[in-house]
Amino acid sequence: MNDFVDEARSRVAHLLRMANTTDDRVRARIIEYADTTPEPPVMSRAGIVTTGCPQCHRTAWRQQDAEGPVWVCASCGHVEGVIVECPHCRIAMRPPPFGAPDRWQCPDCPRVAATGESAQDIEDRERQRLEALALLERAIGWRAE
Repeated sequence: MNDFVDEARSRVAHLLRMANTTDDRVRARIIEYADTTPEPPVMSRAGIVTTGCPQCHRTAWRQQDAEGPVWVCASCGHVEGVIVECPHCRIAMRPPPFGAPDRWQCPDCPRVAATGESAQDIEDRERQRLEALALLERAIGWRAE
């Protein structure tokens, strides 16, 4: 079977094939599950990223629209912009351009982040960057001597 044929199969067909069962009760539950749950979004470079919907507390998928990344609830349809805040400057970071890796940048300082990272993760990365720069400056100083 070629890839095109596999892509043309429905989500139910994929789930039933993965389950590999002939038990009619299990098959019925799989079909019911597929019919009552939304399709996941197309896989992006960052994979499938989810969070809880603030309105219905179900799953929201991260998607990209013309203005940047947004959370879209799979159940109630609530749409909310993704915001990453710089822990140092306390302002919203610039989102990555469409199709670029998940790398947010602070407009006021050199800090960068990925969606969902904690303030500690962002500060640890900045500390490592500063340590690397200090080591590089030392190495350049030794060469100059």
